[in-house]
Amino acid sequence: MGLSTAAEVNDYMKTRSYVEGYAFSAKDVEVFGKIGLPDQKAHPHAYRWYVHTAALSGSKCLALVAGGAGSKPTPAPAKAAAPKKAAPAKPAPAAAAEEEDDDDFWGDDEEQTEEEKAQAAKELEEAKAKAMAKLAKKEANQRSLCNLEIKPWEADQDLKALYAKIKKTVVKDGLKWSEGLKLVDVAFGVQKIICTAVVNQTLSMDAIIEEITEDLFADEVQSMSMTSMSLL
Repeated sequence: MGLSTAAEVNDYMKTRSYVEGYAFSAKDVEVFGKIGLPDQKAHPHAYRWYVHTAALSGSKCLALVAGGAGSKPTPAPAKAAAPKKAAPAKPAPAAAAEEEDDDDFWGDDEEQTEEEKAQAAKELEEAKAKAMAKLAKKEANQRSLCNLEIKPWEADQDLKALYAKIKKTVVKDGLKWSEGLKLVDVAFGVQKIICTAVVNQTLSMDAIIEEITEDLFADEVQSMSMTSMSLL
């Protein structure tokens, strides 16, 4: 699949949590490397996927540092060295001594500058790590609203009772099912459940759907799909 822009990823991720299948994979890393941090307002679905992938892969993307997308911290400029003093022409031995002193002075200054650079680099890395940890915590608490459709096997199934069982059985931290539901006719007397669920970034709605349709309620649920997803 040719996902190479934020717009393409945003459209693709409207009803998905991962690039391929129901779990994080190398495909996510591949697409992640092709695009920068998407604009949250213009491409909310791509933004949701991007920060989730960054958290899972442990990527230290500079675009996610508190400075914002594309910003890079700039170390403070090194202090300008003092101008070198001119040595007097006479006497010659004294001039040689002053030149030797000047050489020592510049050597010490260069050594100090290297130490300052190393300290600045260390402080920059620490600031980046703190910013990444703060962002990861913030994004982990971010939630998405998922619109869902659940289709049963039989026309005479009690769909309200089925939905009640799903809510009672599928309980996870960060997952909240809607209290109400809507029944919509499909065909031949069969109806489907229209409902919503709120999940945070630590959960995959695709994985929850797979758990319901292939494991917990395989005999009662014919299919379940996420029709749309939006950030809260």
